[in-house]
Amino acid sequence: MNKQKKFLGARMETEILEIVDKVSEEKKIDRTSAIKVLVRAGWKELTLEKALELYRNGKVSIDKAAKIAGITVSEMMDKIAEHGIKSDETIEEYREGIKMLMESK
Repeated sequence: MNKQKKFLGARMETEILEIVDKVSEEKKIDRTSAIKVLVRAGWKELTLEKALELYRNGKVSIDKAAKIAGITVSEMMDKIAEHGIKSDETIEEYREGIKMLMESK
């Protein structure tokens, strides 16, 4: 698969550039690759935060939250517990959601 690449020039504060350089040095990669690592990690964290917030507010089920975050339901359950989020979802509702998920495949 050939990914199309585009140039992006960006001015960064010294503090940000120091972070990029630290990642570059630790991973033994160039600055561009370090920026890509940091952007992907940041995006993953932002999508997890979004999924947790939607779940906390009762707008999505646990399996939908996991899908948004790009992780497994089991991993999502761990993240929910880590963040101290309580669920109003009953075990029966959860089982029904899993059943519907399996039927949709």
